[in-house]
Amino acid sequence: MKGFGFSLADNTCLREDADGYFLLSRIPLRILRLNKSLFRLLKHLQEGGGLSEFASQNPRLSEWHLLRGLLSLTSRGYLKLERIGEIEDYPSVSVIVPVRDQVEDLLDCLISLAGLDYPEDKLEILVVDDGSEGDISQYASSEIKVIRLVESRGPAVCRNIGVANTDGDILAFLDADCIARENWLKEITPFFQAETVSAVGGYVEGYYKDGFLDRYEEVSSPLNMGKRLLLEGNSESTFYVPTANLLVDREAFMQTRGFTPGMYIGEDVDFCWRLRNLGNTLLYVPYGRVAHKHRNSPDKMLARRCDYGTSEASLYRYHRDKKKTFLISIYTGLLFLALALAVLLLNPYPLIAIPLVFAFDVSRKSATLKKYKMALAFRQIAYSILRSYLSFSYFAFFHLVRYYLILIFALGFLLNSLWLFGVLAILLTSIVDYSVKKPGLLYPVFLLFYVLEHLAYQIGVFWGCLKLRYFGSYIISFKRA
Repeated sequence: MKGFGFSLADNTCLREDADGYFLLSRIPLRILRLNKSLFRLLKHLQEGGGLSEFASQNPRLSEWHLLRGLLSLTSRGYLKLERIGEIEDYPSVSVIVPVRDQVEDLLDCLISLAGLDYPEDKLEILVVDDGSEGDISQYASSEIKVIRLVESRGPAVCRNIGVANTDGDILAFLDADCIARENWLKEITPFFQAETVSAVGGYVEGYYKDGFLDRYEEVSSPLNMGKRLLLEGNSESTFYVPTANLLVDREAFMQTRGFTPGMYIGEDVDFCWRLRNLGNTLLYVPYGRVAHKHRNSPDKMLARRCDYGTSEASLYRYHRDKKKTFLISIYTGLLFLALALAVLLLNPYPLIAIPLVFAFDVSRKSATLKKYKMALAFRQIAYSILRSYLSFSYFAFFHLVRYYLILIFALGFLLNSLWLFGVLAILLTSIVDYSVKKPGLLYPVFLLFYVLEHLAYQIGVFWGCLKLRYFGSYIISFKRA
């Protein structure tokens, strides 16, 4: 059996001295103090050893507790996951597919499920027909069970009914317009071995590839959670995984009492937040792929983005512990403020503060590195600091574009420099996203869809808040980086 394989991330190293054990990251600049056991494990991995081998040599340490810790370090950028572990006795899995009037999509979905590389005796498939006009029962067979609801009750209720009529230890939720890849379940189920991990989401790629919008959705769909492993427990973080590709431990599902009936949009967000609030760990891995048949016409795509936006008001009203959180240091805050003032006042003098802040930050970080005996060249320190400044500026501008772009341009009639500020925000965020996501589109085409998407979403957010008379979606929280 092959176990999980990890390695240190690029620009990361271990250090042991009289002051203790440390994990050092050069980009971004971070120093993490370790206990001796974790240091020994990371040293073992650095030298080419495996997790299972280390656990067998240290029987007092639980392999699955160690795995949870390594996944946490991976999500924070200190490690890389090189290999997914294999398990000899795979858990029983119930695949639950809610559907309404998507007969052709459902057929493609079921064909993909028939081709899964997973033990047949550990797999059951249940389709819950949410009052479709077409005949879904034709797909019932010895391998596929179909439950029909006379009237539509929404996907949340369908998934709950599916759980009540299945027996699998793991509940795999898949949308009817998704095509599962052959290794979908085999690549995700091993992660449930990690201690406290009760739900795991996988990668959602685009099914259509040809058109401009197809290529935009391939990298910008809200169902695509990206190529980084993410892990979060009980915290105020808004992290969630969409039900287009989500596996949940049955016991944890029952603990949450399932999806909230009556929620037609955002029910997956609500479920993941409640799951985490109960002390469970939610994990996203860029593996276990499914292909989603996204809405590939602009009007339908934008209408859906608007719908997603309307769900924020009810989510934040019910989950008042969740916050949009910004990690900020005094230096990044001062730099962003100087830049914003220079643009809004159309005056270059605030920019004078930038080299002063930068110099002070370099001096402070150099002293800290010297204390921990970590030698870095000036250019490495400077690059890391500049990268952190740009990162914060990106997230700040992205938030403004996502929620306030219409307001910024409307107020521009009173203060014309706001138009320049809004254009700067759009260009910075879109250029960063275009460079990182590499959508296979000319930049002007990407920019058009990018702006329209954000406009549609923020219209939905405002409309949802207005209807519920609750504007918690606009509350943000700052934490010291």
